[in-house]
Amino acid sequence: MRNCFAPVNQAEIEALYKRFRALDRGHKGYISPEEFLSIPELSINPVAQRLVRYCECPNFTTFVEMVAPFSPRASREDKLAFMFAVYDVDGDGFISREDMSMMLKQLAGSTLSEEDRQDIIGRVLVLAGGADRLDYAAFQTALSGADLAKMVVEVPVDL
Repeated sequence: MRNCFAPVNQAEIEALYKRFRALDRGHKGYISPEEFLSIPELSINPVAQRLVRYCECPNFTTFVEMVAPFSPRASREDKLAFMFAVYDVDGDGFISREDMSMMLKQLAGSTLSEEDRQDIIGRVLVLAGGADRLDYAAFQTALSGADLAKMVVEVPVDL
């Protein structure tokens, strides 16, 4: 079993714990969706609602697991596994047309018509080998040329 905390060092874990405690205003041991969305960096993210549903009411361990793929020391595999889990909206182990459509709606809002979304999804599936849905291996292949180096959030350790 992979240690999902590996990319996060001790100082960052301590800083994350302070942040977690500050977010958990009721000291319940988890962060409610409202508390989660109070994170400024998250609240402006177009997929914030999906992230909230992905890790609904995270405890501290889940909170660190969610932040770890954004560490500068996280592997490409860690980043891809997290992205796949977020994009697999229904959690069935595949990214289907419906999953992609839902994510595109969240990312683009009303700027894309349903026809445009279906066109984009069709092109993605063709580029990924023509399947009707993506398993994790196809997802990795589809993103093989993607630069994930910018998928980083620095954790301030001097909180």
